[in-house]
Amino acid sequence: MKVTFKDVGQGDSIMLEWNDCGKDKVAIIDCNKKSGKNPVKDHIEASGYKEIEFLILSHPHSDHYSGMNELFDFVEKNNITIKSFGHTLFILGRDFYRYLKWVEVESAEMEDLQKLVTRIDELRTAGHIRKIEFISEKWTEQLSEDIELRCISPGQTEAEYYMKGVKYEPDKNKKKASESANYLSTMFCLVRGEKYFLLTADTETVSMERLLAEQAHKVLRDKYLYVAQLPHHGSAKNRHDAFWDSLKKNKERHAVASAGYNLKYQHPDLDVMKVFYDNDYSVTCTNIYHGSKEFLDYLIGLKAASDRLDTVSSLIDRYVAGEKVYHLQ
Repeated sequence: MKVTFKDVGQGDSIMLEWNDCGKDKVAIIDCNKKSGKNPVKDHIEASGYKEIEFLILSHPHSDHYSGMNELFDFVEKNNITIKSFGHTLFILGRDFYRYLKWVEVESAEMEDLQKLVTRIDELRTAGHIRKIEFISEKWTEQLSEDIELRCISPGQTEAEYYMKGVKYEPDKNKKKASESANYLSTMFCLVRGEKYFLLTADTETVSMERLLAEQAHKVLRDKYLYVAQLPHHGSAKNRHDAFWDSLKKNKERHAVASAGYNLKYQHPDLDVMKVFYDNDYSVTCTNIYHGSKEFLDYLIGLKAASDRLDTVSSLIDRYVAGEKVYHLQ
């Protein structure tokens, strides 16, 4: 199983690739564009895939879907099948469409999302998307005999937090309403054998608090965390040390932030990266800006303090911008 965190700047695009019974397969979680380029679409085109196992929108924010309409156009033009399209919006009920007007602040992004919803229906009618799936806690997808993708959030708690956010006069406080869409963010465990990846998208701390309190998912207690995606691109607001401390961890473990140059958000946060580094994760980012640049300077400072820190030297040598690829074996 090959997992690629694409370099899409401030945003997410994750590709899963594996072989099942001699057939190469691909699946996608989020699809963002960077500087006019669409790394996910380009990857599908270069690899020659004619079928996508599933395409998931983690939650309705543009840095997670800005490339999807272009991907849909490519799929339609080249007669590619998406076996299922999944999203979390059904957790709001059958009338979830009426909440979409509050999930984006900028009108251009809102138009792109509205087009996305329309295109999904069009492609399903045309047969390019075979089915639409509701992604929420306990949804699972068996990728092969020994690989499974499990959703552990969002659940009912997250839906309630979202509804509270949009009920407080969303038209007067659209920014607050838009931020609430992060409560709908997926959190997945990609499991193989005794190890797993934790794919967090923009998961909020309330979800981690819930998971910690409920202890409802055995994978978090019994399996070993191998690769962790830092929530919300390494944001300080989404840091929850107690949750991460509670997990069993693989001896070799990695933490990755999908982030880029953005003066508004300036992700990832330096302290977040240092906390994971201090807990023996190999920490990296798809771009070297903001906190990730400060973290590189921090590593260089550690190396200068002692020539004996060979592990730091190795990490510095590998600390470069670009997509990050990991293998779950």
